[in-house]
Amino acid sequence: MAEEIGKIISNGIDTYTKNFNLCVPFILNIILSGLVVLIIIAIGFLSILGSFSFNEYNSPEAISFAILSILGQHMYEIAALVIIGFLLLLLIASFFTSGAIGMARQATETGKSHISTMMESGKKNALNLFLAEILFLLLALAGIVFIVPGAVNVDFNQPSTGVGLMLIGGFVLWMVYLLIISVSLAVFRYALVIDSHGPVGGILAGVDFFMKHMSDVILLFFVTIGVAIVFAIIDHVMNLIPVMNIIWFFLSFVISLCIIYPIMTVWWVRLYMTRIGKQVYANDLLAHPNDLQEH
Repeated sequence: MAEEIGKIISNGIDTYTKNFNLCVPFILNIILSGLVVLIIIAIGFLSILGSFSFNEYNSPEAISFAILSILGQHMYEIAALVIIGFLLLLLIASFFTSGAIGMARQATETGKSHISTMMESGKKNALNLFLAEILFLLLALAGIVFIVPGAVNVDFNQPSTGVGLMLIGGFVLWMVYLLIISVSLAVFRYALVIDSHGPVGGILAGVDFFMKHMSDVILLFFVTIGVAIVFAIIDHVMNLIPVMNIIWFFLSFVISLCIIYPIMTVWWVRLYMTRIGKQVYANDLLAHPNDLQEH
């Protein structure tokens, strides 16, 4: 059989330990995204509240009411800034995600990754991944139809248990729907970057890969979920310790950004590459997936 999930996990960890630069795209993504958020907030504050004078009001309540009133008068401008900010952050994330996948592919193929590969892969695939992410988001939002029957029957003047249950049931169905599309499209980003697909082609390639390797995708999906849950439990325990909670806040951020995300990226890249017959690097030798088969 082809390389098993356990071997993919161990080889992925080994690949990461030899290529710590795999965390660079994730670090740069956070830094640049943070700067964009600060700039948008500054633009919004200066354009909407720039002329606001606190001296004209004699109490905190009056100031709060005046600010809320001004914000209410500029709802369209605020909505436009939020949408623009979201699209910019998604584009930035698409660039660095493409770069991270490109670096992970190079490390999986050759054993070594280079920062220049991040730039090359980002430039080549960022726009296609950005559009594919929007398609994925639209697919996710399509599940809102499950809560429509309950929502249209809501009457706040006469609350109904039946309508409440309908809303809860619709929400549960939406969550199940999100889980299904998240699993079935778990590989679309990797397929898009590794095989240089367009937005629609990447989505279709992700679905096709899932249909052909359903058990592998589901297993690795729940392995990554399991890692996230274990880390969340550790995070909760550490936050209960008075001295450690402040230190752990920064430490957990570093662990997530510099270890967990890069390793998971390598896992998915290796799964995709071994299943479609791409060349991979294993045991200090350059090997084809067929050479890794067990007889």
